[in-house]
Amino acid sequence: MLIPHVLHNHNFDKLWISQICTVLGINIVNYVLLLRLYHSTNSTLAASFLWIAFSLPVLLVGPFASTIVDLVNRKKLLTATTLLQCLTILLFLLPGERYFLIYAIMFIYSLFSQFYGPSESATLPIIVSKEDLAEATGIFLFTGQVGRLLGFGVAGFLAKFIGFNPTLIACSMLLGIAFLSVLSLPIIHYRKAVDVEKDLAHFFGKVVEGYQYIKNNRYVLQPLLLSSGSEITMLIIAITIPAIAKEIVGIPPEDAALYVIIPAMFGAMTGIFSFSRLLRHGIRKIALIKKALLGLVVSFFIIGLVLERIPLTARLILLPIIAFVAGMSFTGIQVPSQTYLQETTPKDMLGRLWGNLWFMMTIITIIPIFLSATLTEFLGVHTLFTILGIGIFVVYLYIKNHSTLVTLPNPKEES
Repeated sequence: MLIPHVLHNHNFDKLWISQICTVLGINIVNYVLLLRLYHSTNSTLAASFLWIAFSLPVLLVGPFASTIVDLVNRKKLLTATTLLQCLTILLFLLPGERYFLIYAIMFIYSLFSQFYGPSESATLPIIVSKEDLAEATGIFLFTGQVGRLLGFGVAGFLAKFIGFNPTLIACSMLLGIAFLSVLSLPIIHYRKAVDVEKDLAHFFGKVVEGYQYIKNNRYVLQPLLLSSGSEITMLIIAITIPAIAKEIVGIPPEDAALYVIIPAMFGAMTGIFSFSRLLRHGIRKIALIKKALLGLVVSFFIIGLVLERIPLTARLILLPIIAFVAGMSFTGIQVPSQTYLQETTPKDMLGRLWGNLWFMMTIITIIPIFLSATLTEFLGVHTLFTILGIGIFVVYLYIKNHSTLVTLPNPKEES
């Protein structure tokens, strides 16, 4: 009885297995490549270009992907993209020290990913009944979040204990399983006539409409900036994890999984469950966000100003605790901010707000990633975390005195 009803749907299980393998595969690959680049170049800037290479296809192809999904058979597109991703991962075995080839291969891999995601999303409501759709969507969202954390968590261990090449081969095999899983899906009918010009105009129209809604609604802008800012900060930290391990703690970057990623993952999972429960019991969202911001300020100041000045043994004890607190603090911003947006945004605007947010976020994120990597390159990772701590403390002071989350009457929160 505890098993979700949708798991009795074998076609859903096949698509879910494909999602699990795809999310795990690419996140393990991303982190082992990050380690490889940092080992070879000792440069956070070089590692940041890996993310830029992964992001460019989102800008170049993303707007067209959903239209193309409606032009072809979705099962064929799912099988083609998973097979091509499987083979592309093997190409990472070839570049050696030719870093620009790594960026080029990552660009190609991401290009295929832009078609897999919309195909997966478009297939889900076809193979799942209307009654099970909410449950299925929740499982996919949860798997996506956990898969990203788990992928980064195990990547360091795999790189250390089985090596770079065997890890890539294992990830390619994961994508091979994803290919076989979607290969056994039934034929999925598709729309035969699509007006490409009209569909693209509709896409960008939705982006503009969502932007105008955000710009003109101060109650939406602040929680959206908090949520987006925390996402950008998490990405900056992910890129600097090898530098944290080597420069501040003095351990091999492969061991960062044990001291940083896994504690942060447990902190995030603890936060997701505990903060959701606290919100149901009536704690004010703004109170939770302020505590989370202070948690990040303290964590970042300790990393930037304290860690490198204390003995190694103390660093190895303190760093996992800081990572756990930081993981909880990030969810302490994300959970109430996104809950607030879901509660206060009109239902007919939710799709426009969330559906196209990724497109704007990708554009916005490139500059902070590049600047933070440059700063780390020339001034060190401790300087980056000190500046992040100062920046978040400024945000905390602003939220404390000017929060729209306090002034908006919300019956759910005030009752």
